[in-house]
Amino acid sequence: MIDVQLKKGIYLPSAALWLDPKKTVPLGVVTHAHSDHAGWHRETIATPTTIALMKARKAAPTRTIIHELPYFTPWERSHTRITLIPAGHVLGSAQVLVETEEGSLLYTGDFKRRESLTCEDSTTRKAETLIIESTFGLPRYSFPPVEQTHQRIIDFCHRTLESQENPVLLAYSLGKAQELMAILDRASIHPVVHESVARISAVYEEYGIDLGSYSVWDKVNHEQRVLILPPNIRSSLSSLKKIRSAIISGWAVNEGAIYRYQCDEAFPLSDHADHGELIEHVEEVEAQKVYTVHGYTEEFARDLRYLGIDALALGGVNQLELLL
Repeated sequence: MIDVQLKKGIYLPSAALWLDPKKTVPLGVVTHAHSDHAGWHRETIATPTTIALMKARKAAPTRTIIHELPYFTPWERSHTRITLIPAGHVLGSAQVLVETEEGSLLYTGDFKRRESLTCEDSTTRKAETLIIESTFGLPRYSFPPVEQTHQRIIDFCHRTLESQENPVLLAYSLGKAQELMAILDRASIHPVVHESVARISAVYEEYGIDLGSYSVWDKVNHEQRVLILPPNIRSSLSSLKKIRSAIISGWAVNEGAIYRYQCDEAFPLSDHADHGELIEHVEEVEAQKVYTVHGYTEEFARDLRYLGIDALALGGVNQLELLL
């Protein structure tokens, strides 16, 4: 099986390859364009869409060698084959299938299995080793049906507008915001969006994603409109009058989410897999060895061991259990 190490991130020494490294490395795969995963490396491998989204946020250094790798198109070097397959997280997001003389490995990166209006549906591949994210790796994280959440968001917007208030939806500018725009367009609601959302949305539209009609927020044109803002500028809300705000996040399933995020409503629309989806993915890959990363790594690895799966939290404590 392929050896896996933690060294500036997830490192595969037999392939001299890093997966979503935190720092600049000689050869790295970037699974998607969120800032906690994206970075320019001396040689950067990613899908064409992810490269475009990264460039929309930060230009690549002059000497960076970029390998734009479409889905299902193998890239080979020195007895290593890399194939990117859809992850369903955000537009262009990818899982990474690595094949070497040592064996095969699938790294999920951030992913989800539920349907989306604005990104590719995820898929799976068999592999001897699986590295899987476990952001929502506890059984209590079970998301409601997607259409039910969509309708709740639309109803919140209608109710708020009918009460002569202004609905504000707090969502990450890449991925979640575009999903919201597509949801609202289905209900003939044309939102006003933050300029960071508009900049990313332009790339989505270049790649054929229909987000409907929207305007860029100029600080005053949100009256009787739905306003979409990234959560990191929540402080701007204090200057707005007659608003009702809602956080759009998988963490909305937690009790007290509205108090944590200081908003009026919380809707559990996530771009990550919930606990059930994580289990399904592990079962479909049929790996001999599973490593969990990001989030509830030790708890999810323990759940997998109770199911008879050889699983460890990468870099975690991994206490032994007695099955009584």
